[in-house]
Amino acid sequence: MSIYRRKDSESFYLDVRWHGCPRIRLSAHTTNKTRAKAFLSTLRALRNAGRRDILGLLATGRLDLHEVHELFLRDPEALEQRLTRAQSPSLGPLVDQWLSWLNSPAALSRRREPFATRTVYRYGESWNRIFAHLPRGREAPLSDLSRAFLADYSQHRRRAGTAGATVNRDLVALSSFLSWCECEAGIAVVRPKMTRERESAGRERWLSSSELTCLLDAMPPNWRPLFSTLAYTGLRIGEAQSLLKQDVRLSERRIVLGGGIDARLKTRGSARVVPLPGALAPILAEQAVRYDAGPVQQFFPPELRDYAAARRVFRRAAKVAGLAGVVIHDLRHTFAVHSARAGVPLARLQKLLGHTSPVMTMRYLKHAPESYLDQDAERAAASISGSLELESAARAELSRMNLKVISG
Repeated sequence: MSIYRRKDSESFYLDVRWHGCPRIRLSAHTTNKTRAKAFLSTLRALRNAGRRDILGLLATGRLDLHEVHELFLRDPEALEQRLTRAQSPSLGPLVDQWLSWLNSPAALSRRREPFATRTVYRYGESWNRIFAHLPRGREAPLSDLSRAFLADYSQHRRRAGTAGATVNRDLVALSSFLSWCECEAGIAVVRPKMTRERESAGRERWLSSSELTCLLDAMPPNWRPLFSTLAYTGLRIGEAQSLLKQDVRLSERRIVLGGGIDARLKTRGSARVVPLPGALAPILAEQAVRYDAGPVQQFFPPELRDYAAARRVFRRAAKVAGLAGVVIHDLRHTFAVHSARAGVPLARLQKLLGHTSPVMTMRYLKHAPESYLDQDAERAAASISGSLELESAARAELSRMNLKVISG
């Protein structure tokens, strides 16, 4: 352990060697020998305290000697925070590793199911926005994800007019990443408190029959089967894109969701059987002939299973059709609203949509025509008075008489 001067410099240099510690050779950046000795005393105190972690970072230049000396003497807690930042890995490569893991077979959500392609895509979009707001971008250390940064990020997004649900989606992406760091990557993280934004009751943009026709006409022909499926069945985009050939049962005029091992369902309760309407059946039959696949292979070709590509195609078609403020999920709202207007009972609509709670389906009650409510009230009154049973018995007797006439 020594202090010396180089021939080409006025400043003092330190050369420290201890058994079990990295060798430290660096400039004290001072011409004052007393101050250089004070630095040396600080290094000795760190060695005696067993702080090989700090000595190692000093040896590699990741910590500044002046800063460590001042913090060690005056603010040990601040020194620990500075150490955490110096040890923290860069976010860019770490997030890339996490996104790759989400697409691997080993990745399972809380429901013990693979992550949907759309979910992974949205996580990536959220992190692009977070990187854009971090001062050092992708080079920022993990420790920069502090509570102060999150508060500033949420405020910035609110001022930009971003919906609360979108901000919360970004926070979910960040929280999921931190959980992966702890559970999968074995990285100790300080999880900041995340205050969620207040969300609106939910948007409900749906298309009229003429708007839907214009939208589908504006799409490339090879994309129409996918978007027609969303509009005529109410399937989520992830559910439709993960359909297998065996799930689309044209002869039985139905689609079975949840039968394939690669089914991308939002919840376990989303597994269901969806009728195949007459307007959609020939479109899917033509698609099945055009893209010939085996029973356990995907029904739609790879280019139609790319969520990012689907969103680009949808946006361009909506622009050509002159439709403003429309997103892919609005096709699901379109199916639900038209079903309610046609008098489909909400209990059956809930099953068609795969909602886990009837509360989610109740939002479409306002679209049910009043005339159907009158008819429901009359049927309930007929059952209460007993006339419904008499009417049913009379119809059954008439049917028996007709059968006798036919057989005779």
